[in-house]
Amino acid sequence: MPSSRRRWGFWLVVGLVIALPIIEVVVLIATGRLIGTWPTIGLMVATSLLGAWLAQREGRRAWTALRQAFAENRMPTGELADAVLVMVGGLFLMLPGFVSDVVGLICLLPFTRPLGRWVLSRLVSRAATHRGIDLTTLANQARIIQDPSSVIRGETVPDPGKPQQDRVIRGEVED
Repeated sequence: MPSSRRRWGFWLVVGLVIALPIIEVVVLIATGRLIGTWPTIGLMVATSLLGAWLAQREGRRAWTALRQAFAENRMPTGELADAVLVMVGGLFLMLPGFVSDVVGLICLLPFTRPLGRWVLSRLVSRAATHRGIDLTTLANQARIIQDPSSVIRGETVPDPGKPQQDRVIRGEVED
């Protein structure tokens, strides 16, 4: 990957870290002028409490779905994405401000999370492509690994003509 792309991504993150607090302050001041100081503070506290409750509820659901996927011996791609989005959404809802609350709610609400999942999958696939990783091949390899019919039973036995560290695998391959 060219270093100019890495620098561009770095500066984008730095710009967002600098711009987000400024945008939050502008929105808070505008809201305070529109509805008053105390209602603005009350609204911020209410969104924080709602966000904490919602993050806890959706986090529990995401954890249950993740455990169920592992119990069913499936690759938990959607469940992992949901868990990441719930964590990011909870973080954004803990930050003071209304812009971060909107981002947090998009990540947390069950009916808006597919949008966040779509964005997250695009970011991951773009990053993988830039690094030369073929996600289709990885998915196929994961599918082969988790398929119980692809398991070949065998045992390891010491080879009498070699040192103890070397092992020979004896078994049968059936189709």
